[in-house]
Amino acid sequence: MNLIQIISELMQKLTIIFLATLLLSGGCDFIERINPFAESTDTLEIYRQRQDSIRSAELLRIQQQEARLEQARADSIQRAQDEAQILRDAERYHLIVGAFRTPSYASDFHQVVRTQGHDSRILMSDNNFHLVTISSLNDYRAALNELAAIRNQGEHYDAWLYIAN
Repeated sequence: MNLIQIISELMQKLTIIFLATLLLSGGCDFIERINPFAESTDTLEIYRQRQDSIRSAELLRIQQQEARLEQARADSIQRAQDEAQILRDAERYHLIVGAFRTPSYASDFHQVVRTQGHDSRILMSDNNFHLVTISSLNDYRAALNELAAIRNQGEHYDAWLYIAN
């Protein structure tokens, strides 16, 4: 054997040992990319997981936005109801044209009074009577004057003044 053949065989053996060492050690990015023993990554699965994550985040954002809108609607309705209650509470003097224990009777009479063109409401008294109003005012003298006018018209001659607390 000549020296060139010995060096060539030695180089082949060293190359095989070197490549085996590189393949078995996973320290290099290049080797990790070409390593046949490494687990293959499914890029399609990674893409699907990323898309699912994006959809979940978008759904969560939409749900939070809808919850904020619903809360804003509820707050707006509550404010309107509070303001209406303040206005009703300001009207302390009520001209009553009917008092009923049975709610359906009060409701029926309330509809009759409304068809006559009056701004009628049904109030609940302290003794559980349903009071049908023909008018509500916040001034005592104005309430007395309107009561007299209603009685003089003759249609509701038995109307009376209810003073709410």
